[in-house]
Amino acid sequence: MTRTLIIGGSGDIGLSIAEDCLSHGYEVILQYNQSNIEQLRTRFEGRPVSFLQLDLMNSHELDTLTELGHIDHLIFAAGKSQFGAIQDVTNADIDEQYRINVYSLIKIVQLFIDDLRKSHNGRIVVISSIWGETGASYETVYSTMKSAQLGFVKSLAKELALTTVTVNAITPGVVHGKMTDELDTLTQQELKNDIPQGRFVTTNEVSTSVLYLLNPLSQSVTGQVLRVNGGWYI
Repeated sequence: MTRTLIIGGSGDIGLSIAEDCLSHGYEVILQYNQSNIEQLRTRFEGRPVSFLQLDLMNSHELDTLTELGHIDHLIFAAGKSQFGAIQDVTNADIDEQYRINVYSLIKIVQLFIDDLRKSHNGRIVVISSIWGETGASYETVYSTMKSAQLGFVKSLAKELALTTVTVNAITPGVVHGKMTDELDTLTQQELKNDIPQGRFVTTNEVSTSVLYLLNPLSQSVTGQVLRVNGGWYI
């Protein structure tokens, strides 16, 4: 059975990716950190899902990932937003953004790359952000780290071009989920007014895009940034 490791699997997008992977017959390894494990177990009861608690801020914990054995797909959907003026960003804020968005991505790929190359359909998919392409005021550090992810994807895709492994990124726009639900009605409407389609992206649209990249018929698609943003180019 094809095995898919989802880093950041307990977030809104990660859960949607897990559901779609299961619907296509994949076995899922779902990484989480502080999510309610009992809720996760109840949601996926009776299905081929295993759970891995891992703090991406802890480099020593990352090394334990090799105990998982063979995987065919690595999906990196982890992330944490950071909002504020650049002069107010602390050293701890910068370190957190770097470790979650960049360092852990690089290290996890290092750990699994030799194994992924053994797969007939090796895949690496990074869920980045529209801000990694356009930048975002008051989210400078976050945008910088997401931009770094795109540079990593493009470079690694060239490095692995003669292997079976493809490397791609998806850059969602505003995705409907817990974060948008916390915004007041006026702010949500102002955001929608800026988006040509006039609505937020759904998590299912992002996960469907992931499945496209996982498909064996997407072998020639590598080093690409797939934009899922409702036509929102700032």
